[in-house]
Amino acid sequence: MKKTLLYTITGIIPPAMTLLLLPVYLHYLSTSDYVVLALTNSFIAVFSIFFNLKTDQAYRTLYFHETADKKKQQQLFQTLFSFHWMALIFWLLVFYLIGNWVFHWLFLNNFPFFPNAWILLATFLVSNLCNLYYIHLQNTGEVKSYSLYVTLTTFAVHGIQLLVIFVLQLDFFWFLLSALLVNVMAFLAMYFQNRLLFVFSFSKPLFAEALKFSLPFIPFLILFNIESQLDRFFMERYVSVDELAGYAVLISITAAVLTFFNSVDNAIRPELYRDLSAESSGTVASVREKFELYLMIGLLAFSFLLVFGTHIHWFLHHEKYNNIQQYFPWITIAFFPVIGIRFWALQLVFDKQVGEINKFLMGKIIFLTLLFLGLIPIYKTYGAITAIGFSNMVNAFVF
Repeated sequence: MKKTLLYTITGIIPPAMTLLLLPVYLHYLSTSDYVVLALTNSFIAVFSIFFNLKTDQAYRTLYFHETADKKKQQQLFQTLFSFHWMALIFWLLVFYLIGNWVFHWLFLNNFPFFPNAWILLATFLVSNLCNLYYIHLQNTGEVKSYSLYVTLTTFAVHGIQLLVIFVLQLDFFWFLLSALLVNVMAFLAMYFQNRLLFVFSFSKPLFAEALKFSLPFIPFLILFNIESQLDRFFMERYVSVDELAGYAVLISITAAVLTFFNSVDNAIRPELYRDLSAESSGTVASVREKFELYLMIGLLAFSFLLVFGTHIHWFLHHEKYNNIQQYFPWITIAFFPVIGIRFWALQLVFDKQVGEINKFLMGKIIFLTLLFLGLIPIYKTYGAITAIGFSNMVNAFVF
C-alpha cells in the first residue's frame, strides 16, 4: 500500500501542474490556438487506441503472468519497445502524407494539421516510448526511479514552455515544439541509462501473445474513447468558436481530475494484479481495501472539482471563461459514476471479460449520437453535459 500511495502522489503532479498553469496558458494562447490544441488532443485520444494496438496495456498485465520467468519478462519489454519504435516511424510518415486531409474531413472550421497538430502527434508518440518504460518501473516496483523521471519531465516541459512564453516571447509553434524536445531528451536519458533493457529485439511468439491479450480490448476501447470524445466533435459543429473554447476549458479542468484517476489506476494496478493472480484467502479483503482507498480518493477529487469549478473566476481571471462556473455542479454530477466504473474496469481488464459488452456499447454510441444531435444544437453546453451524464450512469449500470 505504501508503494501505491507513492505512485498516486507522483501521478498527481502532471495534472496538477497543467491545472495550476492553465490561467497562464489561457492568457498566452489565442482562442483559436486553444481550440486547435483541445480538438487535436481529442483526436489523439481516439488515435491512441490504434497506434500501438494497445500492446502497452498488455505489458501491464502479462508481466504478472510471467513472474517465474525474468528472462521472458525482459524479452516481452524489448519486443514491445521495438514495436513501439516501428509504430512511431510508421504513423509519423502516414500523417505527414494525409494529416491535412484527415483534419479537413473531421473539422468544419478547416483547422490546419501542419505544423502544430503534427508536433502534438509527434510529442504523443515519443511520450509513449517513455510511458512504456514508466510501466516497466511500476511493474518492477522501482518507485524512486519512476517518481524521479515523471517529476523531472513534467517540470521540464512546463518550465521550458514558460521560458518560451515570457522570456523568449516566441509563438505557439515553439510553445508546442518545446514539449516535444523535452520528451525526446527524457527518452534519450532513459535509453542511455538502461542500454541493456532498451535492446531492439523482436520475438514473434511474445508479440503474438501480447496481441492475443490486447486485440480483444480494442473494440471496447474504440467504443469507449469515441463515446468520451464525441461531444467535442459535435460541439465544434454547432457552437461558436468562443463557446467551444469555453467548453474546452471546462472539459480540460474536468479531464485533469480524470487524468488523476489514470494515475491512481496505474498506482493501484500492480498490487491489485498481484493480489488477483495470487488467488489467496486474503484476496477479497485486499481488493476491498483498495476499493475503499479508490472511493475515498474519488470523493476527494470530485469534491475538489465542485469547489474549484464554482469559484473558477478567482483562478482564471479571464472574462472569456469566467461564465463556465455555472456548469461545474452539473458536470461533477455527470462524471461522478466514473469512480466505480474505473475500479471495476481494472478487474475487467485482468479477467479479459469485455467482449460481452461491446455490442451494448455500439448501440449506446448510436443512441448518444442521436442525443447529441438533438440536445447540442438547442441546449449547447448543457446538452453535451446531459448526454455525458446519461452515458456514465448507463456505464455504471452495465459494469
